[in-house]
Amino acid sequence: MSREEELLKKIKELEDKLKSCRAREKEVELLLQEYSDIVKRQFEMFDNFVKDIGTKRIIDPLTRVYTKEHIMKLITYYHSKAFEENCGYAVIAVRIVNLDDMMPLERESQLVLLGKVIRDSVRVPLDSIGRYSDDTFMILLTDVKKEIAKKVLERIKDAINLNMGDDVKIKTSLRAYPEDGLNLEENLKQIVKEVK
Repeated sequence: MSREEELLKKIKELEDKLKSCRAREKEVELLLQEYSDIVKRQFEMFDNFVKDIGTKRIIDPLTRVYTKEHIMKLITYYHSKAFEENCGYAVIAVRIVNLDDMMPLERESQLVLLGKVIRDSVRVPLDSIGRYSDDTFMILLTDVKKEIAKKVLERIKDAINLNMGDDVKIKTSLRAYPEDGLNLEENLKQIVKEVK
């Protein structure tokens, strides 16, 4: 092989390396853009999460637990955190099945009592309680495995039976992350379906 052929071969190798480096550079730019978008979304989620703190919009005036909007923000935020930090959490739903059969004042007093019973049964401030709908409460248990969450649910049921009597009919549901799946939306749909 002549000197000229060697140089042409070297030039070809360098051109191939240059193409490879440019392709790699584009990949890195795309990854940086994707990372930037993720960080931006996290900041937006955090801003949405904290903007209502200290306002009446986060507390249900009747039951003194979080509103639906706020508990859902907390659950979504904690789901992201659990995914990033590889830790578990659980969501419990508690519904008064026969709420519509009660008189208005009795309805209100039973909802207030249920909120208090749940608050007394969980680890405030680690766990959060929200009023998901007229007759349903959602509880976010942080940093727990499913076995512990089941024990908390039993404690809640026992406290409800002890404090609210037989006239109040309750349905409950529990989903744990990651044991019951990684998809938050599916887990929440399942919880709501089970208490209906």
